[in-house]
Amino acid sequence: MKLSILIPTFNQDCTQLVHDLLEQLPQDAEIIVADDGSTAIPIRDNNAGIARLPQCRYWQAKMNLGRAQIRNLLAEMAQGEWILFIDSDAKVRSKDYIASYLSQTNGNQVVCGGTGNYDKCPSPDKALRYKYEVHAERKRSLKERRRHPYARFSTFNFMILRELFLQIRFCKEICDYGHEDTLFGLELKDRRIPVLHIDNKLIHTGLESTPSYLRKVKTSLFTLSRLDEKVQRRITISAIALFIRQCHLKGVTTWLFDASKQKLKQNLLGEKPSLLLFKLFKLGFYCKIMP
Repeated sequence: MKLSILIPTFNQDCTQLVHDLLEQLPQDAEIIVADDGSTAIPIRDNNAGIARLPQCRYWQAKMNLGRAQIRNLLAEMAQGEWILFIDSDAKVRSKDYIASYLSQTNGNQVVCGGTGNYDKCPSPDKALRYKYEVHAERKRSLKERRRHPYARFSTFNFMILRELFLQIRFCKEICDYGHEDTLFGLELKDRRIPVLHIDNKLIHTGLESTPSYLRKVKTSLFTLSRLDEKVQRRITISAIALFIRQCHLKGVTTWLFDASKQKLKQNLLGEKPSLLLFKLFKLGFYCKIMP
């Protein structure tokens, strides 16, 4: 078997994504969906129907394993020489999506397709996430991704040789949201494994409301604070925070954050959030929780 498409999901209906992929799936390929202990029963039951589709397998965890472990298990289940990871909140925009990946299998080991966004914000309560994603899309252009292949690596939509992935795997210490793609990109860089970036985007549909997004951001910062300091020094926000601590300014920064966090949240929860204030919010929160 040439290709296994691997879709981890949690409380996300991915049946439409699977049907869209099936329309262009080669005969010697498979799709595996792994439910990571979803708590939304109607969504979980709907996804379970994927098991009845041709060339598809469905597996359900009894409890939430976390973003890293569920992806590692999917790779172990796969039978393909190549594995293509797709997040469940993705939408296929090209009829040649799979063919574009398969055309890059000769001479490459890791191929990243990229991430796209909606043309407009779907609702006012999602303004912060949408604004952040649109701004981040500039850094996700093909030119920028090829200029910084490891820093711009994303697990949202990438293909890799299964044998290589099983040598590296996602960091099992990461159980909560955040930074598994950062660590994987750093590992590829340290091993000097080339990463090919191509224009083969999927649309990111999973935009959360601002309160939900801020909770996820806080979780990712807690995850970052638990990583090895050598890794933290290679990630911008933690590297800045470590410099602040080194300059004996952690206390002042934390005090300023506590004094202004309500004003910051008021802006971020509004319809016109400031990305600069969002950066300050993340830095202040990280300084507060860092060891």
